[in-house]
Amino acid sequence: MVGRGRPLSRLSELIARAHAGDGGAVLITGETGVGKSTLIEAAAGIAAQAGFRVLSCSGVEGETQIGLAGLHELLRVIIDRAEILPEQHRDVLFSVFGLGPRIAPDRLQLSAAVLGLLTALAAEQPLMMVLDDAHWMDQPTIGMIAFLVRRVTAAPIVMVVARRPDGAAALETLGLDEIVLERLTESQARSLVTRRHPGLANHLLRQVLDESEGNPLALIELAGAAASGRHDGAVSSLRARLERGHAAQLAALSPGAQDLLLLVAAAAGSVSVPELSAAAERMGLSLDGFAEAEKSGLVAVTGTSVSFRHPLIRSAVYRTAGLHRRVTTHQALAGTLAERGQSSQAAWHRAAATFGYDEPVARDLEDAAAGDSLRGLHGAAMRALERAAALTRDRAGQGRRLIGAAQAARLAGMTGDCRRLAARAAEVAPDAEILSGQAMILLALDLNSGTRTCEPDDLLALGRRFAGAGRRDMVLPMVTSAAFLCRCRAGSAELRDRISEALDALDVPNSGPQLVIAHAVLAPARHAPAVRPRLRAYAGDLTSLSPQLLSGLGTAAEALQDWTLAAGFFTAAAQRFEDGAALADAITVRPEVAFAFAVQGRLGEALAEAEPVRVAARDGDMLVAAAFADAVAVFARAWQGHPVPAAELIRADVDALRAWAAGLSALTRGEPAAAYGALCATARHPDVAAPAIADLVEAAAAVGQADAVRVALEDAERLAEGTRAPLIRSLVHRARAILGEDCEGNFRRALEVPGADSYPLQIARTSLVYGEWLRRANRAAEARAVLTTAATVFERAAAHPWLARAQRSLRTV
Repeated sequence: MVGRGRPLSRLSELIARAHAGDGGAVLITGETGVGKSTLIEAAAGIAAQAGFRVLSCSGVEGETQIGLAGLHELLRVIIDRAEILPEQHRDVLFSVFGLGPRIAPDRLQLSAAVLGLLTALAAEQPLMMVLDDAHWMDQPTIGMIAFLVRRVTAAPIVMVVARRPDGAAALETLGLDEIVLERLTESQARSLVTRRHPGLANHLLRQVLDESEGNPLALIELAGAAASGRHDGAVSSLRARLERGHAAQLAALSPGAQDLLLLVAAAAGSVSVPELSAAAERMGLSLDGFAEAEKSGLVAVTGTSVSFRHPLIRSAVYRTAGLHRRVTTHQALAGTLAERGQSSQAAWHRAAATFGYDEPVARDLEDAAAGDSLRGLHGAAMRALERAAALTRDRAGQGRRLIGAAQAARLAGMTGDCRRLAARAAEVAPDAEILSGQAMILLALDLNSGTRTCEPDDLLALGRRFAGAGRRDMVLPMVTSAAFLCRCRAGSAELRDRISEALDALDVPNSGPQLVIAHAVLAPARHAPAVRPRLRAYAGDLTSLSPQLLSGLGTAAEALQDWTLAAGFFTAAAQRFEDGAALADAITVRPEVAFAFAVQGRLGEALAEAEPVRVAARDGDMLVAAAFADAVAVFARAWQGHPVPAAELIRADVDALRAWAAGLSALTRGEPAAAYGALCATARHPDVAAPAIADLVEAAAAVGQADAVRVALEDAERLAEGTRAPLIRSLVHRARAILGEDCEGNFRRALEVPGADSYPLQIARTSLVYGEWLRRANRAAEARAVLTTAATVFERAAAHPWLARAQRSLRTV
């Protein structure tokens, strides 16, 4: 280990801390041949001596099409221990490994199950997890690494991840401690070569040092070649030099041994030794060739595996084989795997042996994708369907398979691939089904990623196009989706009117849930009389509705400012998603539950919902859900006097909620100017603008800007009149009183609105300002009564700033 003392010391310290229960992760970065694997092997030896169990996997070039291939390799020796887990986690892992029920888990479910297994085993014996060559790992495995590294600190687990400088860039965002392996200095390089080849002539030593440029693997390989008289002194890239050296070693083997190594290379580490043996027999090869290859130093053979000494050997073997030999090898692997029931892997090998179009092979890949999806391997399903599309001659079939690949990519969290595949599908086969599928996929990405991938106008135009083509069955989903996205974006009145016109032109029953949702989100004041009773009827029979419709009905109830009804719909939707093992979908809904609780003044329940979902959403790269949950938590804490941290703008409803929180926080600090500046931004979204109206008016009145907010107040009043929403009616009365309009009458009306008592914190806020008004009017007894009532509510909700304000007023009565 020349020149690697300091990195090895850092790894030893990490192992020692983990042994004491303080787990951690480290990223090792270095170019090909710089010694990453050697360093990790030394660290694994230290860990094993300290009593650790070492689990390892390595990315394989050409294996990235196999979803969670790295995870399978890592856990294959412990997957039987999943029996110790709770049933839900056990079934998830067995499903992914093809050992149990097929339940199609999402990424977050699988991540939680893997973490559960690792932490359970680490409680029995400390674990070291080695993930080498991460730059060649499939994206789902990279995502799993990202999930785990945030959590190993709570268990006696060490994670060591190695990659090239230009590989697995997603790992850079995790803030891992990083060990960067540099090339050896000249003195270190000289020491390494002379230790191995002490008799090497000076001129050859100089040439090796110059050409290797301090790369340890190059030093070893070139020095070995020079010592044996094979060094040609050619100047080329490091990888090419090393591959050429391995190719020379390969050429010295017998044809049978070469074919065996090609078989191992083509299998890419995903085939067991018995399956390799069967494929070799199919090709008429003797396994004796493995002994020859092992003697040459190209491979290591154990009772359970055959592995190349370095990944570049695999690429050299595969690149130097002729096309005919590669095709024959893949065909042999496909036949063997098919006989053993490994249809998914067999399909990939048949595809590797196929050029041009081949519908039977495409169908096999499509079947493999279906199986992968059922096991939750959506990344693998995406790649299988994309390859199937490439093997498909007719454009309709290509488009269908590409849109299926796009959907699988969305479920796998592979946003870039999702967009690319959806666009390609629409280009290849722009028929109604493909365009509709593309639109729904992009809408889902838009709502969950915070990135604008489609526009309400695009969905509306597509609906009209379908109508013109006689595809009326596809018009309603497009137009209602346009309405929903318009609401999320706080679209203009002109856009809402155009979508409303398109809805009115539809020849469908007005009582259908999709139309109810669309009408409510577009024009709640106008449609409330018709929509409200239908929403309440749906609320009485939640079991007959899909979780998607329940979530949409929750949004409709929000638009009508019925936050109690909204909380009920969203809670039911989240529970149904969770019961159906759709954890990612549940996470998109849970922030809505928290928001509804927060608006009702149920601060503790809002925080209990928002906090865990914020963490889970971040782990699942669900940016909008994470930002929304964070905004709800910030808003609830603002009531309790906590400051509001700055955040990036992400979406209209989230931004407006954070603005409300900032304004509320400023009001608690007695800073009306700052409050007014923040609260003006609540107009970014109608779901927030109306319930924040009284705060906006209070801040405006305090800084002499009452006239500037009258239009916003009139908008809220129209909404209150149309929807008859108790909260907004009460807040409008309070706002009118603050502006000096029939103060006592409006204060009393605000407190007496039927149903307003469902919002106790807002009633307490009204009691507070009413009590302050009574105190100024020298009506002490009445002031004391309403202020005491307000203080009691504030104390119960831990709304400390408002409690302090009420107590100050009480002391002056």
